[in-house]
Amino acid sequence: MRNTLIRKQNITPEKAIKILSESGVNIDKKDAQEVLDIMYFLAKLIVRQNFKK
Repeated sequence: MRNTLIRKQNITPEKAIKILSESGVNIDKKDAQEVLDIMYFLAKLIVRQNFKK
């Protein structure tokens, strides 16, 4: 999925790991990147569906 979604991401996998670990969720760097890819994809989809015509 990473190769098809090229864009600027403000949250790095390291930052995501830190944020999630504060909530008790422990994941590795690869999984953090996959979570971020999905979150950015969903955010972009929501913006397209609800705010762009």
